[in-house]
Amino acid sequence: MSAALKSYVPRPVPSRRRSAAAHAAVALSDGSTAIAVESSPKVAAPVILPTAVPGPAVQVLSKLHLVSSVLAAAVVALTLISYGTSVYLNRQLSQANQQLNRLQRSEQQIAAANEVLKNHLAKQAEDSNFRFQPPQPGNVIFLQPTDRTAAQPSQTPKASPGHLRLPKVDVPMGY
Repeated sequence: MSAALKSYVPRPVPSRRRSAAAHAAVALSDGSTAIAVESSPKVAAPVILPTAVPGPAVQVLSKLHLVSSVLAAAVVALTLISYGTSVYLNRQLSQANQQLNRLQRSEQQIAAANEVLKNHLAKQAEDSNFRFQPPQPGNVIFLQPTDRTAAQPSQTPKASPGHLRLPKVDVPMGY
């Protein structure tokens, strides 16, 4: 049991190769000793293997590899472009939806304010203190329409760069 508890201590293994400076004592047959110098093992010259001349199959495979690499790069590029486009369009759509929601809320508020004003005017018309009278045919003013084709472009007001011009629409002159 005590052997199992002992820790293992590795011991260095002597190398088989000795350096060129290492000397070994060799006993000669006449009883004298001589120092022999060990030489390093001989290294053979590298063998040059013959290279194969690329055949038609290797050339076809190398062209196929080139074409498939270009196609893979194109697919990756198209994937990145489509992803970027979808993210951009999604962001634009989100902003447009937010603006639409704001405009719809504003429209609802304006419609409610318009109805309140109509109700207020109707109540004032019913009140006898204001003395509103329906229009009489004798009090109506008729205006003669002017010739719009005679107007010259130089007489029309020019819009400043920051403002939009309203389109010309044929509407009645008055009621």
